[in-house]
Amino acid sequence: MHAIHRAIALAACAAAFAVPSAGRADVYCVGTAGELRQALTAAAASDADDQIRLRAGTYAATQTFTYPTTTSGWLELSGGWIDEDGVPCAHTSRRAGDTVLDGLGERQVFNLFYNPAVPPATAPRFVLAHLSVRDGLGAGFTRGGGLALQSNSDGQAEFRLDNVAVTGSRGYFGGGAHLYLKKGLLRITNSLFANNESPESAYGHAAVTVLGGETAYSVMIVNSTFVGGRCPGQGTRGCGIGGTLGAGAHMSVVNSIFADNALSDVSMEGLDVIGLGNGSVAYDHSRVPVSSGTLVPVVAAPLEDEPGFVGAADFRLADDSPLLDRGRGLIPIFPLGDADLDGRPRLRYAALDPGAYENQSWDTLLADDFEPQD
Repeated sequence: MHAIHRAIALAACAAAFAVPSAGRADVYCVGTAGELRQALTAAAASDADDQIRLRAGTYAATQTFTYPTTTSGWLELSGGWIDEDGVPCAHTSRRAGDTVLDGLGERQVFNLFYNPAVPPATAPRFVLAHLSVRDGLGAGFTRGGGLALQSNSDGQAEFRLDNVAVTGSRGYFGGGAHLYLKKGLLRITNSLFANNESPESAYGHAAVTVLGGETAYSVMIVNSTFVGGRCPGQGTRGCGIGGTLGAGAHMSVVNSIFADNALSDVSMEGLDVIGLGNGSVAYDHSRVPVSSGTLVPVVAAPLEDEPGFVGAADFRLADDSPLLDRGRGLIPIFPLGDADLDGRPRLRYAALDPGAYENQSWDTLLADDFEPQD
């Protein structure tokens, strides 16, 4: 495993964030939008593996947060960090809602573009974790109003969204997110996409493209929730997630919930029409009411009941939801992680719940109402 080296001891950091030296990894602890922009610029210029830790709070994107890089150092951008006993960013709450990148309804929130001159020997990994992206706007033909992650490398690269909420964003194709890999891996886990919109085309929540893959799991969408996607549509393309997969690229949707997305929930197409072949799609223990596109999914153990959310704007499963404990226990390839989107235990009772949240309370109803018999 390509470990992230921590060359700067956080306990020794009196400044807001560490200034890196060429060729070594650093950990940045930031608390303002300005510090975040500086840390992104410094990390993008580094060829080492870097972490940017965001203190809990709201970071207003008065200009888009950008990470354009030609180097192959890894990046982990994570939220919920808390100072303790004089140590900056000592631990994290792991709650996505504690750290917010806010586009203010005026601009794209976050943009990462990886374009190396020469493919690296090992694939870099770019991770967003434990944070919320909201109210982004991709003006004109900008794809991904909330965030855009793009790799133009001829070699492998990996994008990961772990415990991330993307909400209330608008853009042209992929209102919430634009996720493009020329070759590589995309992982979305324990994440929520809600009320995103592509007002002039399709794919309200996310546009996903992998031109070519070399693994059975090029795209993994696990224990995530996609709800309220809106768009006018384009042909068979609907308003949930959609995009294209070339030869060798496989998308697996596991333990996930799609609900109230206009036209269709998942719309995937192959690339044989331009000579790049066709990928494949599979759903496992997931609720995907409507599929469209040219790639026909292989479906195992579908979830067909209504989700039974707590409320119209609360996408946690209620105590009487028919989907409780209906997830698949074994997650292919990568471990799921032990926290849901709220930072609470991911495995709470007999089995995983599908979706971004694990219900924490349903068995307390039995406990509170139980009276022993004489």
